[in-house]
Amino acid sequence: MRIKAKLVFRPETLDRLRTVFDNLGIEIEEKIDGIAFLFIDDERYARLKDELSRMGIKPFELREKVFSEKELNSAEFLYMGPAGYWGYPQPEERMEDWQRASYDLSTACPLCGFGAVQNIPYLVKREPKFGRNDILALNWTYEFLVTERLRRLIEDASLTGVEFWPLLRYKRKELIQGYYQLFVTNRLPPMSPNTEIVDLKLPEAGPKRCSCGRFGRNRALDSVYGVAVPIRYKRGSLKDAKDFNLTSEWLGLYDARPKRIVSHRVYQLFSAHSIKRVTFEPVIVED
Repeated sequence: MRIKAKLVFRPETLDRLRTVFDNLGIEIEEKIDGIAFLFIDDERYARLKDELSRMGIKPFELREKVFSEKELNSAEFLYMGPAGYWGYPQPEERMEDWQRASYDLSTACPLCGFGAVQNIPYLVKREPKFGRNDILALNWTYEFLVTERLRRLIEDASLTGVEFWPLLRYKRKELIQGYYQLFVTNRLPPMSPNTEIVDLKLPEAGPKRCSCGRFGRNRALDSVYGVAVPIRYKRGSLKDAKDFNLTSEWLGLYDARPKRIVSHRVYQLFSAHSIKRVTFEPVIVED
């Protein structure tokens, strides 16, 4: 695994930095802002940061984990997350409106959402527009929506732990043809205690305080890398795992959700058929 940094520079700083970029051999994408991509183990990254500190320039920085094909291909289980979004659940005026339309909230924390159970398909304004994609996540929910093509691929591969729920057109409650919610049915036991989960009472995370005592999240920033820490499971906890699974833990910052843990078969299927707009990260399985 390597960590890639995305450094975003304000337009007014670019002229001051051109000589620095040229001397270090760093290419800049100039759009509205200037953007540079560097792995943090690249010696140019440390040299650039030193120069920026000397000049009093602080770019906006995002980091992401980058895994090799070998790391991904050897993983028994992987975290599957969204890398593209479409649309919003309806009615979208307030969070409690769309949640009430599709969830049983009788056992849910009113602030962090822990314990909400979806019992009605999502309502959306119109038929999804995915372009050439076969999977995108519904904004706010982080739930995956898939095309008929991907549904058939998953069913033909006999992948387990998943159902395909319909989408309903808002107000008319009509079925939308050709698109489905990827509804995961299997829930895993708790993660390994070695997973660095921080339990929070909202905050720290925001102005409202959550009193349910069960709200948690992966630590947003690792002390070394500045990215989410890896998910770990004891091998015995995965003996009843399906191809698609949900974590027992509800993780998030403001609105907690279970995360999806998938088998290597899912990763193989998605790779073989060039299914994009998802991210995969190896899960550490402890013997």
